[in-house]
Amino acid sequence: MFVKLLIYFISAVAVLGFLLCIAAFIIIRIDTPEYVLIPLTTVLLTLSSFLNSFLAGKTLKENGRYIGAATGTVFTAIIVCVSVYYNTFSITNLLLTKVAAVMFAGILGGILGVNS
Repeated sequence: MFVKLLIYFISAVAVLGFLLCIAAFIIIRIDTPEYVLIPLTTVLLTLSSFLNSFLAGKTLKENGRYIGAATGTVFTAIIVCVSVYYNTFSITNLLLTKVAAVMFAGILGGILGVNS
């Protein structure tokens, strides 16, 4: 069970990294204004949380909302760790909005994964 969770965690981070690499490529190729970066990263985190919890729910076929909540928690931890690392961590409405979006997408993806 622990090995499955570890593999799932590594694959979830890999999917997020892949999506962020695609976004970085797009940002470099076109002159992207700075105000677009925060919503873009929020959308990518939300999409990654949804996709990963959907795949985990589809694989495990049970407890979709718990799988989604766990996925959302992992991505929330990533947000907080990166913010702390770059000394930009503060509890603001923006952070709470990101956390809510990531958690909601994770739970929704887990439920839809189990039910599909």
